[in-house]
This record gives sequence, C-alpha cells and structure tokens, in this order.
Amino acid sequence: MLADTGAFASSGSMVEMPKASGTASKAGAVADEGNDDDDRRIRRVRFVGNQAFSTGELRAIVRTRPNRQFLGIPGLTFWYQLHRISSRIGEPPSQLDRTVLERDIERLDNFYESKGFRDAVIDTNITYFDRERVEVSFIIREGRQSRIRKIYYSGMPEIGSDDELHNFYRNSDIVTGVINDTSFRSGQAFTYEKIAEERNRIITHLRNSGYASVTRDSVIAVVREDTVQTLELDVLFRVFPGRIYQFGDVHVELRGPGREFDQVRQDTLTGPPHTREPYKIVVHVDESAKTRTGLIARQLLFQPGSRYDNSAYRNSVNQFQNLGMLVVNQFGLTPDGSLPDYSNEVLPVYIRMQTLPKHRIQLDFFGMRRLGFGAGAGVRYINNNLFQGAENFEVGVQGNFELVGGTLLNSTELSTAYTVPRLNFPFHSLDQTPFFLNASTRYRFSWAQSRQENFTINANFRFNNQFEVRHRPQMASLLDLIELDWLDASATSEFERNLRERFDDIIVERILEDFNPQFSSIIRYTIRYARTDLIKRDYGFFSESSIELGGTIPYLMDRFIFEPGDVQGTVPSLSLSDSTLTYSQFVRVSFDYRNYTPILANGTFAWRAYAGYAHAFGVTRQIPLNRRFFAGGSNDIRGWPPLRLGPADLDASAGEVPINGGDLKLAGFLEYRHILFHNFLSTNWGIAGFTDFGNIWYGTRSTFDEGKFRFDEFYNQIAVGSGFGLRLDWEYLVFRIDIAYRVHDLQRGWFNNSNPYWHFGIGHSF
Repeated sequence: MLADTGAFASSGSMVEMPKASGTASKAGAVADEGNDDDDRRIRRVRFVGNQAFSTGELRAIVRTRPNRQFLGIPGLTFWYQLHRISSRIGEPPSQLDRTVLERDIERLDNFYESKGFRDAVIDTNITYFDRERVEVSFIIREGRQSRIRKIYYSGMPEIGSDDELHNFYRNSDIVTGVINDTSFRSGQAFTYEKIAEERNRIITHLRNSGYASVTRDSVIAVVREDTVQTLELDVLFRVFPGRIYQFGDVHVELRGPGREFDQVRQDTLTGPPHTREPYKIVVHVDESAKTRTGLIARQLLFQPGSRYDNSAYRNSVNQFQNLGMLVVNQFGLTPDGSLPDYSNEVLPVYIRMQTLPKHRIQLDFFGMRRLGFGAGAGVRYINNNLFQGAENFEVGVQGNFELVGGTLLNSTELSTAYTVPRLNFPFHSLDQTPFFLNASTRYRFSWAQSRQENFTINANFRFNNQFEVRHRPQMASLLDLIELDWLDASATSEFERNLRERFDDIIVERILEDFNPQFSSIIRYTIRYARTDLIKRDYGFFSESSIELGGTIPYLMDRFIFEPGDVQGTVPSLSLSDSTLTYSQFVRVSFDYRNYTPILANGTFAWRAYAGYAHAFGVTRQIPLNRRFFAGGSNDIRGWPPLRLGPADLDASAGEVPINGGDLKLAGFLEYRHILFHNFLSTNWGIAGFTDFGNIWYGTRSTFDEGKFRFDEFYNQIAVGSGFGLRLDWEYLVFRIDIAYRVHDLQRGWFNNSNPYWHFGIGHSF
C-alpha cells in the first residue's frame, strides 16, 4: 500500500511511518565502551518508563534476554546451572550481543509506532556488575498516542442499495459518527492493527460481492496528520475494486479410499436448482467411493453462473470437509491450484476429494478412579457413509468395574447412534442457510444397567434426538429436542435398612423416591463459544450455557390422556417392576466460563467460574437424580471424592445426606500451570498449583431444611481445596496427577485436615 505522509507498504505489509518529531532512536550510554562483551552474561533485562504496555509484552518483543529462570524466580537459573555441570544438557549462558541489542531497539521502536506512539524514543543503558555479568535497561519515553480524527472512503463501488453501503461504513469498529455519505468521525486511538482490520473488512466485503481479484494492493490507506495538532490523524481508504466476476462450471472429483481411480461415474447437472444456464456441475465419482451425486451438489452454497461470492465458495469447501466421510485434498479456481486468469470474467471451480474407509472398529481401554480404583473397555463398530449420503451409523458396547471397600461395582451400556449431515424435521427449512451451515441431526438409543454402592439400575432406556449447528468455527449450538429416559432402579436392602435406622419414615420415603421407576423427558438448548486449544488449554477462553425444561411429555400424558383433568405425578408403566412411573417437572440452567492467560515463560494462569440452578415445579418436589448438581472429584473441587461434597455442610461419609445431589451449585477454580522440561522422554513435563472452591445446596422446594441454600449462611459453607500436581503433556494427550488438601473442611474447619487426597485424570481439570 502507499501513503502520502507515510502509512503502509505495498503488498499489504506496513512500513515505518515518519515520526512527527523526526527523532531517531539509538543506543544510549554504555559503560566502558572499550570492553569486550562477548563473554559477559546478561544478569537482568529491565524496562523503564513503559506505562502503556506491560513489561511482559515488551519482554516478548526483544531478543536480549537473560537465562531462563525456574518458575520465574529471579536469580534461580536452573537450566544454566545444569549447563555448567555438563555442556550437553541445560542452557548455555545468555551473553550480551550489541548487534542483537541494536535490533531490539528497532523492534521496540517499530512496536510503539505501530501502536500510535509516533514520538516514542527508545534508549539503552548497560550496567556492569562485575567482569562476567551485565544488566541491560531499555529506557523508554513513550510520548502521547496518536488518534484517528476522521475516516474517508473513496472508490467504493455501489453494492446493493445506498442504505446497505452506508450501513457497511457505520459497522466499522473505528467509526463513531457520521459526517456525510463517505466521511465519518472516529476518535479512536491510532494503531496499525486497526487500520489493517478495516482494510481486511473492505477486502472481504468486496470479494463476497463479486470482486474476486481484489487483493491487499487494491485498498490503499492514506494517513494525513494535522499540521498543528500532529497527533490528530485523518485516514483515507482508497479502493480500486476491479471488475465483477461470476462462477463458471464446477468440477468435482471424488476418489474412493484406495488410490485407484478407474471405475469412474460421471454425472453432469445443469439448470435449476443446481446451475444457471449455460453452466454446469460436472462430478466424477469413483465407484469405490459409494457416494451419491446429490450429496455432493447439495453442499455447494452457490450456483454456477451466479455472481462470485468468496464466503459461499469457502463455506462450500468447509461443508464438504465437515461431512466427516471424506477429506478435501485440493480446491481452487484453476485445475492445478495456481492463480486464476482474471482476464476472463468467468471463474470455474475445481475440487478434489477422497472418501475415508467405510467400515471401522474402534477399541477403547481406560482406567478410572471415582470412589475406588477400576478399569473399563469398549468396542464400537462405525459405518461411515451408510446409505451413500454421508450418514454415520455406530453401535457399541462398553463396560467398567470399580472396587470400593471390598465391593465390586460395575456397569454395562449398549448404544446405537445414527447421524445425518443436515437438519431434519422440524428444522429442515433452516438447513444450508447462512447461520445454520455445517449442521447435523443425531438419533441415539441406549440401554444400561449398573450396580452401584447403594442402589442397582436394573434397566435404563434412553432416546435422544439432537440437532447441532456450528455457526462459526468457534461457536456452536446444540438442541436436544427430545430426550426420553425410562429408568428402573432399586435401593439395596442394606441401604434401605440403614436409612430406617437413621431417619423417620417420612424422610425415608422421600429418599426412596429417587429409586422409584421413572419416566422423564427433556428439551435442552446449549450454546458453546470457544477460542482455545481444547487439549492444551493454554490461551483464550471457553464458555457454555444451557437451559432445559423437563417433564413436559409425561405431564401432558398424565394431564390429558390417562386421567384427564387429574394430575397424579405418575404415568402407567408398560413392563417394569412397578405399576406406575413417576416423573418430575423442572427447569434447569447452567453457566460455565473458563479463561486461560499465558504468563511468564511457559506458564498459564487458568480460572473457571460455574453456576447452576434447577427448580422443580408441579406435583413432584424433587429434581430427577441424573439432573441434579454434584461436587467433588478430579474434574471438580479436588480434595473430595467424586459426588461426595455437600449439600451445604452435610457429611455424606457420616450418612447425614438425605438425598444425593443438589438443586444449586456455585464453584470457582484457579490453577497455574508451568512447563518445566520440553520434550524430555518424548513429552513435556509440567507442574501445577491449584485452588478449588464451591459447594451444592438443596433448593427452596426441598422438603429437607438442612442443606438448603440461605443467603446469610452459604458463604460459610464454601469448601476449599488446594494443592499441586504433575502434568505429562503429549501432543494430543495430557495426563495429570494431583494431590489436594482440604483448606476448608466443612466438618473440621479451616486448616484442620492434613490428609492428602490423590486425583488422577486425562486432560486438564478444566
């Protein structure tokens, strides 16, 4: 790019903008210029005078650095000391290099200028501690930051109506007010990033509106400073859009899982709804791919012959990739992926793909520790592209066992799932619309039985119909339209006998309601938004919110079908051990937010906030057992066994808990993770320090007074666990071992429990 008073470089990169003062930065006073610094080790690097940016931000820019410090502790250069023992290990001494230092000054100068501090001056000072060590100080005089006064646009083509173009201008992040049709007020701080973002926004808008040949050189940002107030800048975006293009023929090649491409079927699609005359879609499909042509055509979000839209073109490729039954090997506007011929206003599209193996068997083996130690295994058969339309069919069995106090607990689950890459009834009309791309519909049926510590699940049948839409790469919605759960459970005779010894008959009957045969229905909406690596979790954030309504279907059956006008809170059983099935009506909401901030070198500070509430209404006053909140365990509040913390200050181990789980949960989690050794024994070794706090409580409709949430008491019922752990970090797997202590034991008080509690897990705790 070009600029009249200095701004940005051609080919899109930014060049140095002349400083308003004309001052050039250079190294400052250096003690003993005649000394040879090659053998002097850098003891410390300081930054003085920086106010707009933290020392950590500036330290990441420069290359003049001391040796790494263990856990960031000043002077504790563990790796350098190892190197002194043996030159084959550790880290060699970080020595002063004046050439690198001069380049660091340039880096800092360019950084400040890119952030709008055009008068910033960078100086250095070197202090000699002794004949071996020096301290380097970067002396910074920041000055004031420039601001964008006005923004002008020139050369923008008329795309759509005048109102649409005007709204495009006003939607800019750096526009705050309107002067006229092409002139706007800003008042924003000037940075190169903001100008580049606005330029990219213009380019994206043009490419999605038919101007396929637009590049970074097509949008020039001209920056002009005020002759009196030199920190006030006006920015003009000069646009050279070129010509409008349209899509030509689409050529798709789909190979089978093998390398052969000999038994090829060619299909040609012309006319509505696939194309506009005289253009066509030509599909070459190897017979071993076993894929219908209609599936391929359906993923295209544009018509050959229509105006070029880069967003529709890119999203079509993503649609293919997200089918899950193939991989996209190459795509472009030329057969070989080279630059297209923009002298022709018609741009053909070429896509080459290959299907994955149709049949797959997956074995799973795992260890576990909940109330005791255990293990499990499972096997799944996966049919990829069942009916030649990218349908996915799975059937599997999984089992596990756990040894608790000499008793062997176990569970078994059989499941089958069928997934199609589109929205089915009743949302099929939304499929392929811009905000509902990459959608899928999933049907799942499962049967499970389980023997647990105090009860046995004789049979649990579950059916789920789920719709998933990935609105953007970082944002997804899930709607469980129908989830039906049919449960037949029974308490053990020993557990029931213990209950009658501790509680009166009314409380016992309330407790045993959890083990009555039940029928429940749920409709649930969940939205997820994530900008992080879901394995490493070392930057960005993750959030998930959900709301669900339970018990509607059995209530309608109770109210209008079996005994119209008389709500009993039960529906007839078909074949289970009891003559009726109970149900609960409830609403449940939850919010989960996690943040990951890189700090120091190789360190990450992570925190998580969780809140959830469930409220029962109607005849039944209790939330179903599988929809209550629980606390404790390796992935929750460490220091307590899974599901054994709360409600409130009740002690589950002493039998004080009337019913398991709660209606409300509040929890917070803090953790610092630090990588100590990289690629040692083929993995990264790290340590972590953590503090978890929170609890669960009964809700307002609970029949039990103890354990209820009360505003004047809940803060005294917050359990706190803290400790440290070891992390083994492979590329696709994190294994952790944590040892936790109860800082606030709700039965013993603060710092009165010195017992360690061990936790093991796969993946970070949050």
